[in-house]
Amino acid sequence: MQARRTTIEIPLMPTGPRPEPVPGARSASRARSASVHHAGRELALALRRHDGAAVREWLRREPSVVDWHDEQRNTPLHTAIRSRCEPELINTLLAHGADPAFANRDGDTCMHLALSLRPTMPAVVQSLFDQGRWRRGIGLGALGKPNRDGRTALELGRDVGGAPARGHAAILPELELALANWMNAFVVSVLAAIHADDADAMRHLVTTGDWCLEMPVDDELDLLQLALQHNAPRVACSIIDLAVAVDNPLVLEQPDAKLGMTPLMTAVALGAGEPFARLLLHGVPLDVHGPLGIAALHLAASSGQRYAVQQLLAAGAYPDIRNDIGASPMMMAAAAGRLDIVRSLCDAGGKINGRDALGRTPLMYAYLSDQPKGVISKLIMAGARRDMADDMGSTVKDYQFQSDRRRAARGEGRCAIL
Repeated sequence: MQARRTTIEIPLMPTGPRPEPVPGARSASRARSASVHHAGRELALALRRHDGAAVREWLRREPSVVDWHDEQRNTPLHTAIRSRCEPELINTLLAHGADPAFANRDGDTCMHLALSLRPTMPAVVQSLFDQGRWRRGIGLGALGKPNRDGRTALELGRDVGGAPARGHAAILPELELALANWMNAFVVSVLAAIHADDADAMRHLVTTGDWCLEMPVDDELDLLQLALQHNAPRVACSIIDLAVAVDNPLVLEQPDAKLGMTPLMTAVALGAGEPFARLLLHGVPLDVHGPLGIAALHLAASSGQRYAVQQLLAAGAYPDIRNDIGASPMMMAAAAGRLDIVRSLCDAGGKINGRDALGRTPLMYAYLSDQPKGVISKLIMAGARRDMADDMGSTVKDYQFQSDRRRAARGEGRCAIL
């Protein structure tokens, strides 16, 4: 799956009166843009010709042209590497601030292109590593970013068998160590932002660091799951908004690698109200099955979160969804003694007499958890039938009898309803 880079800032709502446009500003801006575009085209042609004098002249005339890119987002540095320019020209561009981490529309940074060259040009790779400014925030993290084909720059530096390509045996370990150090520093910064629940710091790290939101950061968890599990609601909401802004639904929907819980399930399980509401607002799938087949509605019902249950139902969650043993949210609510949730589920179409894979009903679940007489009687008033039996032939009365025995063992009174 192609990783998506988060490279935009969320636009902020402007405040105050809109300033009057400066007369002639737009035409001047268009003229300036046209000048840079012309210089960029000429610089690219000079690089393809390996014309060092022309390259230096265009950089002198228009220093900002080093950041120009064509329709495919190829910068002059991309063009120089593709044209196999001599290291002297590469170094000239780097000395003028060319960014080796900038990716074109194929996701290829300049290091992707340099390491993929065959025959190899190790001097160019070394120049990019030693002299590159790596100034767009992601820095050396670009070495680990996959391109559109899912391959990182470091992978392109190796041949099909996995061995370093000829000429890259010395530089590849240096690059791998540099990437590891960058990753460690990034993770430390991310964890600090999460622990402080600093949404601004996190957004700065993610956007300037060009981070793929769905990539695992720590303990096999991505940024959103980390924020949820560390009780950082502001950071979690910021990540959700960033994912929506870059049209990356995967980070909002994918289950974590350890438990198989989606962000919605994690938010419900941990009672993270703000991220939960934000996920619903952005329309994440509601009836996804997680570990043991549970869905978000199961978690909300079993933990007694009436508001979450109501919000899930209002958003379209199926009220009678089943887990791996056929248990419904109604059964979970009955077992928890949450009559308010039972009523909400009934109002939404949940089955008060539904059966699980063993034929057990919500009333039987209530007896299994030794609910008191008041809960049992109100379940019956809500429509729970007392004349049903499970697949083994055990009746509701049998479940009551077993519950009474457990109560007696604890010195509690019997639940005489039937």
